[in-house]
Amino acid sequence: MKITSLPSLPAPPYWLRLVLQAIVPFVGIFFSLVFVVVAPFMLLLWPWDRHLALLRCLFLALYIMWEDIGLVVECWYLRLRSPRGTSPTWDEDHLALIRQALNNVMFTAGKVVGFKIDVEGMITVGRPGHPLVVISRHAGPADSLAIAWLLASTAGRIPRIVLADVMLWDPGIAMVLQRLDSYFVPSRSGAGDDRSRGVADLASTLSSKDAMLIFPEGRNWAPDRHEDLVERLRARGEHARADRVASRPWVLEARSRGVAAIRDNAPDADVMVVAHTGLDMLTGPGPVIRAVPFRNRLLFRGITYRSEDVPTDPDEVATWLDAEWDEVNDWVDSHVRRREKL
Repeated sequence: MKITSLPSLPAPPYWLRLVLQAIVPFVGIFFSLVFVVVAPFMLLLWPWDRHLALLRCLFLALYIMWEDIGLVVECWYLRLRSPRGTSPTWDEDHLALIRQALNNVMFTAGKVVGFKIDVEGMITVGRPGHPLVVISRHAGPADSLAIAWLLASTAGRIPRIVLADVMLWDPGIAMVLQRLDSYFVPSRSGAGDDRSRGVADLASTLSSKDAMLIFPEGRNWAPDRHEDLVERLRARGEHARADRVASRPWVLEARSRGVAAIRDNAPDADVMVVAHTGLDMLTGPGPVIRAVPFRNRLLFRGITYRSEDVPTDPDEVATWLDAEWDEVNDWVDSHVRRREKL
């Protein structure tokens, strides 16, 4: 099935989110028992699956579920300690939660499926006293998780993320990120709904210790999504725009409206542009399982600009972002070609 044909889930209503938070420990217990029963039989697949890739992936999924359950329980505990969320260490407590969970997941993913991260060169995370805005390509499995880990664990910044509201189905992640004032972009908007308004509101509240992460493509890059975008633009008669998108095969079109809203409402924020590659072609469960253990590492490159070197005018932001996306595409292309020659 093409990724573009998959339906998008609407965000769960608030009452359903409370139900999910309440039942997720029991769901974890149920799937743990199922795994204990099924795992011995999966070991019998070794003659056909020498790396036990499916078993590794199921174990990692179960482990991540329990980390998520841990986040729910810890969030409940923090709420009991500070019912109104007015504790002077409220943000730091939740940052510690997500930092520890991300550390645990990254360590376990490395041991179980070979998920490793390399950073090209030195990444600077903005100047002291300035918020940081991170603008990233979106491609491959767990790239948002890896960037959040880099920001929280390596940079020590509080990640405030712009992400799809489908993530509200994940009880633990949703609880922590909502309390850290992340913004969940509506996947299905009504007439007149301005998605950039929420991005602007979030940007206006950034403090010097925050890092705001946004994916201007709006969705994960995949070959079929790129082809589908080019075809749709040509069908609408937008041939020049289609040619522009086709000339950058490793990225989707970057939408500047959200970035412009951030620049308008947080003009003092330094800006990092992130490119990454290594797991780009793993665009579905099947390819991911077949690639385990991963031979390629997720390679990151981040270039940070001072706030005064990035435009704030919407038209200039669009031009600037388009040029940055040229560089991101060229960087990915050069590394893909280098891997193919090995």
